[in-house]
Amino acid sequence: MAPHTIAFPFDVETAPRKGHMDSHIDRDLVIDLTRDLIRFRSVNPPGNEQEVAEFLGQRMEQLGLESRLEPLEPGRANVIGRLPGKGAGHLVFTGHLDVVPPGGQEWKHEPFDAELIDGRIYGRGSCDMKGGVAAIVAAMAALQRRGFRPRADVLIAATAGEEAGMIGAQAMSDRGSLKGSGYLVVAEPSDLDVFIAEKGVLWVRIRALGRTAHGSMPWLGVNAVSFMSRLISRLEEHSFDYMESELLGKPTLSVNTISGGNKINVVPDVCDIEVDLRTLPSQDNDEVIEIIRELAEGLAAEFHPDLRVEVWSDQNKPPLETQRSEKLVEATVEAVRSVRGEPAVGGVTYGTDAAAICPTYGIPMVICGPGAPGMAHQPDENVEVEQLVQAADIYARLARILVG
Repeated sequence: MAPHTIAFPFDVETAPRKGHMDSHIDRDLVIDLTRDLIRFRSVNPPGNEQEVAEFLGQRMEQLGLESRLEPLEPGRANVIGRLPGKGAGHLVFTGHLDVVPPGGQEWKHEPFDAELIDGRIYGRGSCDMKGGVAAIVAAMAALQRRGFRPRADVLIAATAGEEAGMIGAQAMSDRGSLKGSGYLVVAEPSDLDVFIAEKGVLWVRIRALGRTAHGSMPWLGVNAVSFMSRLISRLEEHSFDYMESELLGKPTLSVNTISGGNKINVVPDVCDIEVDLRTLPSQDNDEVIEIIRELAEGLAAEFHPDLRVEVWSDQNKPPLETQRSEKLVEATVEAVRSVRGEPAVGGVTYGTDAAAICPTYGIPMVICGPGAPGMAHQPDENVEVEQLVQAADIYARLARILVG
């Protein structure tokens, strides 16, 4: 995920502006579980989420919840926790178990020691987003302990591979793991504000295939790097059709990697680029791919008759937008307001596991989680304990509103 958000004012009827947190949330559980999860080095790549998924499943069972492990591939797995209800319309909370690498910058606090200092928990994944996972489990445990019997299941979908491809969430969609669901809450860090829209994630790869030659006789070759430099300019200058979104602004296109050539005196015959596009609800990702293909093939024909291009996508997740009048939005705002005051409501420029889940099940989503969005992926990543406890309280209240 990424830190940038766009917010707008929002009004929801009823509910007091601010109340007291429910004492049934086990503060020690939230703290201890967050720290336990951080200590698992589920760095993606390669992920290695199975160990932390197994631990989380066992911990949920100890707390009186049901759990089910979903193996994906060797060393990788999802886990689904359940507080059972009687009917359909399940309330699903989701959070991912993988984390990005610590990076090359120096940390003052060891990335996987999960230090608790001055009311903050430090470590990779504390904010993005093992703290959110711990808050969900603490909320479900509190509901179970109080004898809450929901009319539909309260689920936690703890996923593998969100940081690279959303493979765990996609598997839950492909397997029908969340059949009967009615609502999705993504616990990505939002400072407990409420976000109801996210941009689509479209990664397009383009390969130019030319012809090699000696650097002293470039006219005998077809220079793939030279072609690609022209294509990059054309892509950046192209005006894709769209309708600007109040929540998400404009779409973006960014050429973020390039690879070509192998020796200074050899005309390069291959060049690859990777393009990151973030799309809007008014756009169709497949149509965007075809436009890029047409641009590349048209320029190739102008450049040289022997220049060929290949265009494909290995990440294609749609943009999402939940209507402001949707019950899930109103209930989430009400739950947040009752714990910590009026939240901002808006949209985010990144994609979440919701993009792999919501289209399959036809359900609305919101993003609401503990931690500052800008803290994600940073050295000395951390989260406030108070926000973790507040998040758990918000999730428990939301469950009572929606499936009580």
